[in-house]
Formats: sequence, C-alpha cells, structure tokens
Amino acid sequence: MSIDFRLWREAVFARDNWICQKYGLRGGKLHPHHIQNFAQYPELRFAIDNGITLSEKAHKEFHKKYGIKNNTKGQLEEFLLR
Repeated sequence: MSIDFRLWREAVFARDNWICQKYGLRGGKLHPHHIQNFAQYPELRFAIDNGITLSEKAHKEFHKKYGIKNNTKGQLEEFLLR
C-alpha cells in the first residue's frame, strides 16, 4: 500500500464516520471502494469523493456480483439500493 493509498483510505473512512455505506454498521473490517474504477480513472484514484466505505462483507458481495474489473458508478448505486 502506497502512502497515497493509505491517506486516501483513511480520509474516505473519516468522511463516512467509519460506517459501512451499505449496511450502516460502524467499525469492524472496513474496505475503501473506488466509485469510478481504479484502472480506468487513474486521475481519480486518490480523490476522496471517488471512494466509499464498505464493510468487508459488503465489499466481497459487490465484487462477487459485478466482478473485480471495470466496475461502474451505476453498479455501485444499484448495489447500495438492493
């Protein structure tokens, strides 16, 4: 993990008050998730507004449903609503 990634990760968690945005649970094993995917949007990799806090469970569920590459903001919006 680069220092840029660690700083981005902590800033996303702090902004979301360490609460999973899918399940509303605070703390535990949290994962930062890129809203616009990491590979296709290198200019947004460390933009705080391009991250969202998910629990480990929610993050695994998202990637199980949508895969691990080329994820979209629309997929995330759909995932958060169901």
